[in-house]
Amino acid sequence: MNADNVILIGLDGLDWDEIDTWIEDDTLSNLRELRENGTATDLSSTHPPWTPCAWPSLLSGRNPGEHGVFDFFTRDGYNKRLIERPDVDAPYLFEAADAENRTPLVINYPVTHPAPALENGAVVPGYLAREDITFHPEHLREEYESEHGEYVIYPEYGTEDNAVEEYVDVARHRRNVARFLDERYDWNLMAVQFQVTDSIFHDLDDREKIRQILEAVDGFVGDIIDLADDPTVLVASDHGMGDYDWTFYVNSWLEEQGYCETIEGEPQYFGQQKQGVLKGKESSETNLGAAVRLAAKTSSKVGLPPRRIHRALDAVGLAQFVERVLPEDALVAAQNEVVDHPNSTAYQLYFNSLGIHLNVEGRDPDGMVSEDEYETVRSKLIEKLTRVRDPEGNLVFDDVRPCEEVYDGDHLDDAPDISLFPREYRYDVSGSILDTFRRYSHKNHKPDGILLSNRPLDTTDKPEIYDIAPTVAAELGIPIDTRNDGRVLTQQNEDLERVDWDDIASNYSDRESDTDMSNVEDRLADLGYME
Repeated sequence: MNADNVILIGLDGLDWDEIDTWIEDDTLSNLRELRENGTATDLSSTHPPWTPCAWPSLLSGRNPGEHGVFDFFTRDGYNKRLIERPDVDAPYLFEAADAENRTPLVINYPVTHPAPALENGAVVPGYLAREDITFHPEHLREEYESEHGEYVIYPEYGTEDNAVEEYVDVARHRRNVARFLDERYDWNLMAVQFQVTDSIFHDLDDREKIRQILEAVDGFVGDIIDLADDPTVLVASDHGMGDYDWTFYVNSWLEEQGYCETIEGEPQYFGQQKQGVLKGKESSETNLGAAVRLAAKTSSKVGLPPRRIHRALDAVGLAQFVERVLPEDALVAAQNEVVDHPNSTAYQLYFNSLGIHLNVEGRDPDGMVSEDEYETVRSKLIEKLTRVRDPEGNLVFDDVRPCEEVYDGDHLDDAPDISLFPREYRYDVSGSILDTFRRYSHKNHKPDGILLSNRPLDTTDKPEIYDIAPTVAAELGIPIDTRNDGRVLTQQNEDLERVDWDDIASNYSDRESDTDMSNVEDRLADLGYME
C-alpha cells in the first residue's frame, strides 16, 4: 500500500450522456462515489477528438501543433504510417516524473510504444502497439504472463454472445497488471488506461452488453484506487461518444468541385464498419454477395465506378441490405477508387482526419498550389465548405477554419491546412471515394469527455485535456512544463515551479521501432477508422 500518491485512470470515449443512467442507479458505483463526493465535469478534447492525438495531449499538456500528432497517421509526403511514441514531439508526464526521481507505473496508455526506458518506473504500452510489444523493463512481460496468462491489448471476440466475456477479460488485464506492478514498485504515479470503454460503443449495439462491460470496468477502477491510502484520483476520458446522422465523403465532394482527382487503387471498405454483422457470422459466398462483388470488379473495368453501384442500390432501397449480407471479401472489393494525390489540388489525406490538405509547391512532392495562390485557394475552399448541406438541407459544418486558428506550435506545417468542425459532431467525415452522403447508424466521437476527481478542482472555466498533465505534475511535486497549454486544476498556478520539460525529459522517446503494424491497421479497420 502507498500513501500520498496520484492515480490517473483513463476511460477512453466515455460521455456523460452515455453513462449517466448507470451512475445514478449505482451500476457504476465507483464513478458515482467520485461524482458525489468529489468533482465531476466535462473535459474538452483536442481537435479532432481522436484517441491518437488526444492521449498524447493529455500526457504532455501540449496541443497537436506542439507535439505534432493530428491523427492515427504521421505524414510523409502523400504516404502515411501509424504513429508511435517517437512521432510525438513532446515529453510525457510520466517521463518528466521519472526524470524528477519519481516512480511512475504506466499501463495501456495509447501511443506509448516502443516503451520509453524509464529509470525508476515501468511502462506497459497500449493502443496502436502490436500485441507482442515489449514491456519496460523487458522482463516484466514474461513474469506477468507466467502468473496471469497472455497479456492482450485488443479484444477479438468470435460472436456477439461472447463479446462481454472477451471485453471484460481484456479490461481485467489492466487491473491485474496494476496489482502486479504495485507488488514490485514503491510508486508515486499509477496511470492506467482502459480502451475498451471506447471500443464497445464502436463494436456493440446491445446496451445491456455495454452496461455489463462498463460495470466490470468500474469494479476494476475501484480495485486500482484501493491500491493506495487516500491517493489523489483523476479519472478522465479523452473524448465523448454519441450518435451520428451522416457520413460526408469529403474527397468525393472535392472531386465534384474539381479539387480532387481519383484513380483505381488498392481496395478500400464499402461498408461503414466491418463490425457487428460480420463478427460471429458466416462470411460464406452468398449469391447476392458474389453478384455484387463481381459487379464491383467488372464496373471498374468498363469505367463505371463502384460507388455508382451503391447509388443504384440506394435508389431502390437495397444499399443497406447489401451491406448487411455481403461477405467480407465482397465488402472490401466494392470500393477501389482512391485519391490521385499528385494531380489533386486538395484532399483529406487520412481516412477521417477532419482536415483538408492542399497540395502545396515546395512542401508536397508534386505540389500544385503555389505560395502566391495558397491563401486565395484556401479561402475559397473554406467558403465553399461552410455552405455544404446534407440531403435534408442541414449545414454539415458548424465551422471551417484555417489551421493556424486551431493549432499553435512548431508542427503547424504538419497540420491539415483546413480544419473541419462538423455540426454538433453528428457527421463522420470520410476520405473514401463513395457517394457524397450516406446514412451513419453508429456512435462516434464527440468533443467533450468526462473528468472526475476525489479532490476539489477549479471548474470556473471548462477543464481541457491539456490541464491533466500540469495538474498531475503539481500533485506529484514536480515542475510544471513551461510549454504546456493547460492549467493546474488543484492548486494556485502562481506558486508552482516551472521548467521546460524538453530540458529534463527529451531523451525518453529516442527508441527506434522495429514493429510491423499491419495487424494493428486491421483492428483499426474493424472499428471503422480506415475508411
